[in-house]
Amino acid sequence: MRPSLVFLHGFGEDARIWDDFIKRRFSDEVIHIPNYADWADCSSIAAYARKIEEALPQNETFVLMGHSMGGYIALEIAKQFPERIQGVVMLHSTPLADSIEKQAQRDKTATFIQEHGSETFIKSFVANLFAPEFVVAHRHLMEKLANRYVTISQAGLVAATLAMKVRADLVGFVQSTNIPMLFVLGEKDPLIPTDSIVEVLKGKAQHKYVILSAVAHQGCYEAPEETYAAINQFIFEIHA
Repeated sequence: MRPSLVFLHGFGEDARIWDDFIKRRFSDEVIHIPNYADWADCSSIAAYARKIEEALPQNETFVLMGHSMGGYIALEIAKQFPERIQGVVMLHSTPLADSIEKQAQRDKTATFIQEHGSETFIKSFVANLFAPEFVVAHRHLMEKLANRYVTISQAGLVAATLAMKVRADLVGFVQSTNIPMLFVLGEKDPLIPTDSIVEVLKGKAQHKYVILSAVAHQGCYEAPEETYAAINQFIFEIHA
């Protein structure tokens, strides 16, 4: 029996980000898709993790699929509740904490959202997650996603921004845990340098990584079949 899957969305999106990717895929699994985009009561990634874990069925174990911020949450769930986790898929995400420069950028982002609101921020944010060539070729998708997420609450976006800023460095956990992990990376991702992840995973045979050619930060849209194939193979291997 294949495991239950938990899909954890990233920042500036909500649970609907998985609609297009999951459709016609993962038909044999039980799937849980928490939606926490509007939560304003979590001051840390660890707090998001605890709240999400409490809402999941208590009689199941899971493979976690985390995109970007969702990956940060996935690692925290795995660290806090290792007995419940069979594997972790990190989609364009990292165990590294924010640098000082990145923390300052988070503060600027939070201030911008507070001053200008969700709609202005989201419309300037969405396309930055895709490779420039993909944006040019898929203008309709960019518009669709921007219009979809402009309703995310201002308070939720600010809370997530500040929680990411102060998140713990989990490199040590990734390097020491026996929970198998798959890192799906984008060759052109401006946010998650592939070299940083390859260095973290060096010598750690329990984990795997895949680098998607010509992909930035949204492999589920930019290279859905390759992304699915990597995830499916990972699930098969840990349950072979």
